This record gives sequence, structure tokens and C-alpha cells, in this order.
Amino acid sequence: MTPGVLSAWLVVAAGVLAFWLFWIKVRPPRYHVPSLLVWRRVFAETRVPTWWERVRRAVSCALTVLIAVALAAAVARPDWRASAHVSRTLIVLDSSWSMAAASPGGGTRWMHAIAGAAMLARSSGGEVIIASTASGIELGPTTDIRLVEDILTRLAPLAGDDGRWPVVAGGGAVHFFTDGAVPRTLDPAVVVHSVFEPVPNVAVTAFEARRATSVAASAEAYVEIANFADADQPVHLTITRDTTVLVDRWIEMRAGELVREVIPLDAIGGPRLRAQVSADGNALAIDDEAAAWVVEADPIEVLLVSDAPEALVAVIGRDPAVRLRLTSTSGYVPAEVADLVVFDRWLPPGPASQPMLAIAPPSATWLGSAGRAEDAVGWAPTQAHPILEGVEPVMLDLVGGRGYEAAEVAVIASSDRGAPVVGIQDREDRRLVLLNFPIDAALGGAPALPVLVGNAIEWLARPFHGAARPPGPVALPSSTSRIVSPNGQAVQLVRAAGRVQATLTSPGLYLVSAAGSESVLPVNAGRTDLSDLTQSTFSPRDGLVAAPTASSRSWWVYSVLLALALLTVEWWTWQRRITV
Repeated sequence: MTPGVLSAWLVVAAGVLAFWLFWIKVRPPRYHVPSLLVWRRVFAETRVPTWWERVRRAVSCALTVLIAVALAAAVARPDWRASAHVSRTLIVLDSSWSMAAASPGGGTRWMHAIAGAAMLARSSGGEVIIASTASGIELGPTTDIRLVEDILTRLAPLAGDDGRWPVVAGGGAVHFFTDGAVPRTLDPAVVVHSVFEPVPNVAVTAFEARRATSVAASAEAYVEIANFADADQPVHLTITRDTTVLVDRWIEMRAGELVREVIPLDAIGGPRLRAQVSADGNALAIDDEAAAWVVEADPIEVLLVSDAPEALVAVIGRDPAVRLRLTSTSGYVPAEVADLVVFDRWLPPGPASQPMLAIAPPSATWLGSAGRAEDAVGWAPTQAHPILEGVEPVMLDLVGGRGYEAAEVAVIASSDRGAPVVGIQDREDRRLVLLNFPIDAALGGAPALPVLVGNAIEWLARPFHGAARPPGPVALPSSTSRIVSPNGQAVQLVRAAGRVQATLTSPGLYLVSAAGSESVLPVNAGRTDLSDLTQSTFSPRDGLVAAPTASSRSWWVYSVLLALALLTVEWWTWQRRITV
């Protein structure tokens, strides 16, 4: 029995119960009287009852049953249809963040889409499935309109130009509520409900911190702002570095104009950058802000543990993003604070709590055991990996090396004879890069060596490396243990098949933690294609869904009003002895 049919039977039960309670006989009270003479004369008197006196109890009973049925129906909201014979309607909501844009008539595009979806679900006459382009199926087939309305009130635009399209078995009508900001190839049978109306908008369409192109500054910030409007308007731009204001001015921008600027950054200052724009004609808030992270202001603390560090110092010390500290193998303290530890031809008795770069480790350790040595090592990558980006094997001739049998180490580069050359570990409790060759003075001049070592340090110390990305789903290293959003809340992680995925719903700087390492991930929403709210793949007001009016109230509201009206009538007639 489906929930809809069960609710219908509950309404019937309420009516039967009300009928039984009305006609149940109550034991009359007993009174002692001195004489029955008067009562015998009353009982002997005969009078023909009127028609109303004969039917008024039945009328009162009918009103009582109707009141009970109306109230039960408002609570249970029954559906008398059998599930085997109902139709099916799939309602898909476009979760692109452009759906949060304000509409000229009030509300937002998303509010219009939700209102239209609710109206369609109430009038569908069958099972309803709710889905979004961000998360897929949100609610399975159901005839319970309460569940549909509840899930619709909880949904919100998350991000998503990912273009996902939910697939549901069993056929049925498919309705898509969208503003057309993200082009999608739809089946001709899909009924499109456009909530697009052209509105002006300003946005930060690009923002990043990068190394300076001149010696006058240690880094620079690049910003691009756009005026997506049909008219010229002044735009207010502010750029801050931590609490220091770098830019604060108004810019007169023409309709459709893009403005690009480069701001030099001093060596002294915090790593947080923030850009913000505002204007009168601005229908979307999510792309008004952008964030960036100055890597040069946040160097990686590297602890080099070696008894002969000269060659490694020459390689690692030239990187301005690295702050190098040295210690001997005998002076190594496991609790010493560092973002990354480099072990040169030596390993401690147990793994370090920080990410580790192990270079030519000893023969037998907790990591594994060394294999056969090779005099001349020709090598090649076995899979694509960020550590090997920009590293050409011909630019790194290894004159010596050996295999290393290490458990749970994935080989990403091997020698011509199959011996591991570069391996990695990426799990929740450990991040490690294994280089199975020594770095000495003879190898230190290889052009590709600084690139390989720099990539390894960057991958270990910064678990997520890359430029700013838009809101939405993001794939992360399998060692990721925690993500903290810009408002300080932990982001839910989904683990499956050795992969970690999260959905980043708002712009800002996210802190990614993985096995003792941390990195900052900028998330920005502004883009030249999606921030232009005057453009769409659909015509303006093409199938535009209006906000619900009073006539579109749910039927249970009228059921409650009917019950109140009947209760008022019953009370008024009972007070005047018209009914029982």
C-alpha cells in the first residue's frame, strides 16, 4: 500500500470514528423525584414531530463527520490513486549560480523556478521526481506532494556549469526549469520552462596572484572586472591584502566593457587577497567578490635532514617559495615544526608526522628494502602526475639508482629495466614521495632536477595545487582529511574508489588539510560567459513561470477553511437548539 492510499484510508477512518462517537449512547443521569404523576401526564401527551425535528440529528451527524474528514484530509493529504496506474513526471532544476540573479519583477530566477516546479508537481496527477543539475536525483518517485514541496524549499543554486543530466528509468514527462545560462543539448521531448529575463550585472571575472614580471615587486595581482549592462555606469572596485586596502576607487565603465589591471605587491604583507565590485545595476551577488592567495607570502617550511646536504641545498635553496632549514641525521627531532621533511639517504625509525620526501633511502627501513643497483639508469614516466609535469627524462640522466620494494607505494616513473625511480604514497595518514636515486654534485647540474624536486615539494606541502576554480564539485587527493570553508565550517567529503570529492558552494578561500599538509584553494564565481545575465540560450520570457498567486494554494488549505466553516455553523446552530 502506497503512502498516498494509506493516507486516504486514514481519512476514511477519521470519518467512521466521528460517526461512531456521535451516535454512541451515553447513559442518562438518574434523578429522584417525589412523584411520577406529572411525568406520566407528560409521557401520555402525544405530539407529531416536525420534519426538521426528525432529521436534525442526522444533519448534525453529517456536519460532524464532514468536519472530521476535512481536518484529517488536511493533515494526511491523501492520494487515492494506485501506484501501478499513475503517470510519472521528472522535474529538473538548473542549479547554475546564475539562477540566483534577481528578476526585474521581484524575487530571483530560482524563486520563479521553484514556484513553477511546485505548481507543476501539484497538477501532475501522478508520481513526481525532483532532480537538479548539481546533485542529480534529489527526491525519488513519490505521490506525496508534501515531500515534494519540502525538498523544493531546501534546494538552492549550488554551482554548476557541470552539465549533469539525471537519467530515470520508466519514462514519463520531463520538465526543465532553467535560465539558459549554461548551453545544454536537450532531448526534443524535454519541456523547457525558461525563467530568463535580461538584467544588468557587474562581476570580478578574473583574479589571481602570481609572480611578478619585473624586479620591482615580489608578486603581483591581476584583476579583471566587467560591466554586463546595456548602459554605462560607475563601478566601485576595492582590493585588499589582509586588512590593508590596496585599491579603492570608482571606475566609469561603458556598457559591456572589460577592465584589466595589474597591481604590484610588496614582499612584506599577508597572503590573503580580496577583490570586490559594486554598482547600481548589479543583479547577482555571488560574482561580486573574488579571492586569491599570494604564494610568495606563504613560503613552504622545508626541513632537510642530511649529513651531506650541499647538493640538495643548491637545488632546493634556489626556490623563493621555500624556506629551508638544515639538520643532521643525529640532530633530527621528530616533533620539529615544518611543512615538509626531506630525508637524504636516511630515514628515522618511524614515519614523520609531516609529508616526507625520501631520497635514496637506506637498504632496510619501515618504508621497504632496496633492490639491485643500476650503473646507468634510463627512465620514463609510467603515468601522468603533477610531480612529473615539465620534467623531460632526457634532461635528467641518472648515473646511478636502484629499485626499492616499498609497500603501498605507487610507481609513477620507472627505469628501462622496470625498477621504480619515482614513487608516491597518498593516504589519510601519510603523504610521501620516493626518489630512488641519490642527488649529488654530479647530478646537481641536470636542468630537469630542480623542476622534479620543486614539483615534489609543491605536491607534498600543498595537497591541492592550481589556480582558482569556480564553485561546484572538486576532486581532491585521496589523503584529504578536512576542508574548511571561508565561514569556518567543515565541508562534507565523499570518499569512493580511492577518490575524495567535495562540493564547494560559495566563493572564498578554502583550507585543504591532508596527512599533515595544508594548502589554500581559492574559489571564485565570476566568469565572462556566466556573469553576463543579458544573454541566454532562450528568448526573454519564453515560457516564463510566474510567482504563485492565491488561486494556486494547496487544496489542504481549503480543506482547513471548510472544516472551520462547518465547525462555526455547527456551533451556532447548537447554541440556538436548531441542531442537537
